[in-house]
Amino acid sequence: MNWRDPAIFILRIYWRIVRPRTIGVRGILQDDEGRILFVRHSYGKRRWFLPGGGGDGNESADESMVREMREETGLKVEVTRLVGVYLWLESYKRDNIFVFECKQVGGELQVDRGEIADSGWFALDDLPQPLNPGTRRVLADWQSGRTGFGHWPK
Repeated sequence: MNWRDPAIFILRIYWRIVRPRTIGVRGILQDDEGRILFVRHSYGKRRWFLPGGGGDGNESADESMVREMREETGLKVEVTRLVGVYLWLESYKRDNIFVFECKQVGGELQVDRGEIADSGWFALDDLPQPLNPGTRRVLADWQSGRTGFGHWPK
């Protein structure tokens, strides 16, 4: 168990009582070979996710995406398209997750080892496991070019 697990437990109790509304962001970033960047957190269920995180109350969602990508991966990106907005009710909060397609404009992949246990580029037909459950739907929305919305699948 790492030091973050007790903090997450306390936050879950708080969220059960208050059920705060939060903003989250996730980014779809491809390399030159068409592979997608995924990260695995060093806390929680340790599933693979698209890079991203929580929004700051003083930022727009796309600004949060650029910041979170830089913090988690060391990569500088620009947002190229809104893929969708999904409501995630896990962890007893109401999190509106904005998913963006991104383009790398600088930096080198260097993950924040305090938050990220692992990272990698994966082909769509060989996604990492265990994968966050909603990611397949998000990727399907992205591939089809449609704007996704609704609940983040469990």
